[in-house]
Amino acid sequence: MRKGLITMKKKIDWKILIITTLICIVPIIFGVILYKQLPEQMAVHFGLNNEPNSFAPKEFALFGIPLLMTALQIICCISSDCMEQKKQNKKYITIYKWIIPIIGMVCYLTMLAYGAGIELDMRIIVCITLGIIFMIIGNYMPKTEINKLQMYYVRKDFWEKVKRPAGYFFVIMGLLFIISAFLNSIVSFILMIILIVFAVLTTIYSLYLFYKNRK
Repeated sequence: MRKGLITMKKKIDWKILIITTLICIVPIIFGVILYKQLPEQMAVHFGLNNEPNSFAPKEFALFGIPLLMTALQIICCISSDCMEQKKQNKKYITIYKWIIPIIGMVCYLTMLAYGAGIELDMRIIVCITLGIIFMIIGNYMPKTEINKLQMYYVRKDFWEKVKRPAGYFFVIMGLLFIISAFLNSIVSFILMIILIVFAVLTTIYSLYLFYKNRK
C-alpha cells in the first residue's frame, strides 16, 4: 500500500496540479471584492436567447462552484497522471489539464460581470471559448494513445483508425462554433446537437467492437 502511494506521488505532475488548482480558486478573490454589489440570487446558466434560466444562492455561486471545480480539477490531474502511458503525447495531457481551469475562469468571471450589471452576450463567449478548445484538442488528438481506462472499452486498432478523422472533426467543429457565435443562435444549437450525436454514436460503436472482439 505504502509503496503504491509513493509510486503514485512520483507519477503526479505537481507543478501543473498546483498551478491549475490555484487558477480554479483565485477567481474567488473577485467574488469577495464584488460581494456587496451582487444580487442574492446569481444567474448560473443562460439560454440561447442570452437570458438566464437558472439561478443559485450568492454564497454557493461565489464559493461553492469554484471549490467544486477545484475538486474536479484535482481528480482529473491525478487520474490522468496515474493512467498516462509512456507513448502518450505530453502536450495533449497538459492541454487536457488546462480545460477545467480555463472554462471555470471564463464562466466565473462572466457570471460576476452579469451579476454586477455588465451586459454580455454569453452565447458569443461560450461559443468562442468552446471553439478554441475544440480546435486545440483536435490538433493534438491524432498524436494520442488510449490510456489504461480507455482500454477497458476501446479497441486500440479502432482508436488508431478514428483518431485522425476525429481530430479533423473537432477542428472543423471548433471553427464552426466560433463562426456560429456571430450568426443566429439556432446555428449554435444545431452544432451542439451534431457534437452530441457524434460522441454518442462513436461511443456506442467502440463499445460494440470491443464486446464483439471479446466473444
